[in-house]
Amino acid sequence: MHVLTKIFIVLVALLTVAIVPLVAVNANNESAFQKKFKEAQAAAAVAEATLNTERAAWLASQQKLESDLRAMESKVADLQKQADSKSALARKAEQELAGTKAAQASVAASLEILAQNGKAHGELAESLVAELRGLRTRTMESEKQLVELQEAFDASQSSLEVADAARRALQEEVKRLGDEKDRAVATIAEYVANVGELPKARAGAVSDSTRVVASRNVSSTIISVRRDGNATLAEINAGSRDGLKAGWVLTIGDGSTFVGNLRITEVDVNRAVGVVELEDTSSRGEVKVGQRAIARAGE
Repeated sequence: MHVLTKIFIVLVALLTVAIVPLVAVNANNESAFQKKFKEAQAAAAVAEATLNTERAAWLASQQKLESDLRAMESKVADLQKQADSKSALARKAEQELAGTKAAQASVAASLEILAQNGKAHGELAESLVAELRGLRTRTMESEKQLVELQEAFDASQSSLEVADAARRALQEEVKRLGDEKDRAVATIAEYVANVGELPKARAGAVSDSTRVVASRNVSSTIISVRRDGNATLAEINAGSRDGLKAGWVLTIGDGSTFVGNLRITEVDVNRAVGVVELEDTSSRGEVKVGQRAIARAGE
């Protein structure tokens, strides 16, 4: 056998010995990388679902708090008007009381002059005494009315202070919810920075190609729910006259609890039908008649 042929055979054997371990290592690494990728995808889906749930709950809570805050501010304004009205009545009663006391002092001075001069006439004296008694009676009534008005004013002032304290508490709660939202967004941003962008499509969600951004705020009530196998359809009492369009996604809530989303598929004049998505009957409960479905402009 030629020397070059022997050298070639030796080189082929050496290459075979070197390549076999590399192939085995590459197969093991590929399996591990696939497993990590699938775990990262599952964690991303869970994180995005949690974010959507927290966002919907936060929006519902913020809406309720804003409504309570507006009602409380209206009540504070009414109480302030009542307090101002009663304060004006109190000032008027004080003025009447001052005038009554001045008239009483004038009558008393007249009686004293008549008594000193000895020219008082009996009838005039009786008339003056009766007038003085009447003035005293009106003075007492005015003082009593002034006390009642002062008590009412104090009560209104106390109610105003309580309402103002409640308004401040609601404002603090709105700020707290805003801080919680910022923390949740920061957590998702940190997750995206560490793991990567969240998947755009997921089971039970509305894709960007079918979703239509709402152009106005619409609040409606679910009037009918139909379940057919794995699909759940819900009908609401809002339609095209309210600006509703096919492709809108409404948030379904039961009080402050997020229940799921409603993707509108058919729109009538005053009714609309959609597919229920993100429903979790085990933790949040199922979609029912009477629950609210809300669309927010720009979402």
